Amino acid sequence: MEVNVDIGEGGLNDHIFMPHISSCSIACGGHYGSFNTIKKTIKLALDHSVKVGSHPSYPDKINFGRKSISLNLNDLKESIRVQLLTFKEALKYYSLPWHHCKAHGALYNDMIKDEKITRAYFEVLKEFPEIEYIILPTGQGIINTAKSYKYKVLREVFSDRYYNNDLTLVSRTKKSSIVHSKSLFSENLNFLLEGKINLSNKMKKKIFFDTICLHTDHERSIDFIKVLSKKIKKINEIKNLWK
Repeated sequence: MEVNVDIGEGGLNDHIFMPHISSCSIACGGHYGSFNTIKKTIKLALDHSVKVGSHPSYPDKINFGRKSISLNLNDLKESIRVQLLTFKEALKYYSLPWHHCKAHGALYNDMIKDEKITRAYFEVLKEFPEIEYIILPTGQGIINTAKSYKYKVLREVFSDRYYNNDLTLVSRTKKSSIVHSKSLFSENLNFLLEGKINLSNKMKKKIFFDTICLHTDHERSIDFIKVLSKKIKKINEIKNLWK
């Protein structure tokens, strides 16, 4: 089981998270970032033996890629293509494998609801066969669409976010969208590790996932990542004993 974070997004604590994670998704110019920030973040990941992936978004730095925007599909594809080409060029400096690609923010969410956006995204990714995995939200039909393109998928859950009944993330405009305290984070994480997810209607739903994400821009993120990495490390050690 992997721990991943979205990184290279202007935060000052990227170096603190690196020892606690197994993979990272690096902003590549849509919501944040440039060739230089991508290159710098890849080097930081290399220093900590962390796998790297691209993190494309809508071209919207003003709203940090967290608002849906109306784009012609060809324009959307070109924006994603440019972001991935920039990431690819930065990656060449270190000869690292391109572990995954994961959409950011509103693009990540809109792909769940709009098949045209989903297929536009997948069509661009076909141009980059070196990408090993695509990270997608667990429990969504988009995973089957990805498999129809022959992509290898890592199913993702968020350890610091709450979910709607349809397994979409509760909107950040609502106070109930984010886990705020360490005790609630531990409780939420324990449910996830039991294969259950807390829904907004107070019910729990069985889920399957391969990678678990933590956002790095929360005031308690540093505390949370230590709790998360410790639990995942213990689980992985137990799994290895049974191999």
